[in-house]
Amino acid sequence: MRTLALWHHTLQPIPDPTALELAVNALYALPRLLVRGLLVLLVRLTSRAGTRAEYLADRLAARTASTQAAVGLVDRLLISNSLAVLLRSEANRAALGGSRSAREAKARADELWGLLTAYTASVPEHEYERQRRAGARRGHQADATHPPTHLRRACLLAGEPATAQVVPRVRQNERITTELAAARTEVARRLLRDGLVH
Repeated sequence: MRTLALWHHTLQPIPDPTALELAVNALYALPRLLVRGLLVLLVRLTSRAGTRAEYLADRLAARTASTQAAVGLVDRLLISNSLAVLLRSEANRAALGGSRSAREAKARADELWGLLTAYTASVPEHEYERQRRAGARRGHQADATHPPTHLRRACLLAGEPATAQVVPRVRQNERITTELAAARTEVARRLLRDGLVH
């Protein structure tokens, strides 16, 4: 699907074409339609299996961390646009700040996760409720391959609530945190340096 999408993008008509580019646009028309047709067919053939897989993944998350935790994660998807704006803002601020020492860059990268955590914690429950209602009306989805968020939430809440089957002990949490520290810093550094959030 990704390859077909890339080909479809590559074969898009050239805007404001010259005479030669107009001929190229005409030449690309049939291949573009064929690629688009294959892409649509592939999406239709796999979308039901993909949707089912998403619901099963949500159920697995509920069994692993608890239904309450899985529902909380699905709710966080509703504020993903606000988080993306915050990330873009921080990436712009970092770009305007110029080059920094490695220690300052690491500290700034670590601050990013604290900022995102604080922002998420500051969103009141009534805002999540408003987002849930609005999302149900407009069919909010994390992306085109995921089922609507409100349906994922309803599916998680249907039936008996699950308790967490995986509860790491304090020492395990410390080891996990230590193991992921370098990756956590590097991801934040890239987000701030490259502005990877679009």
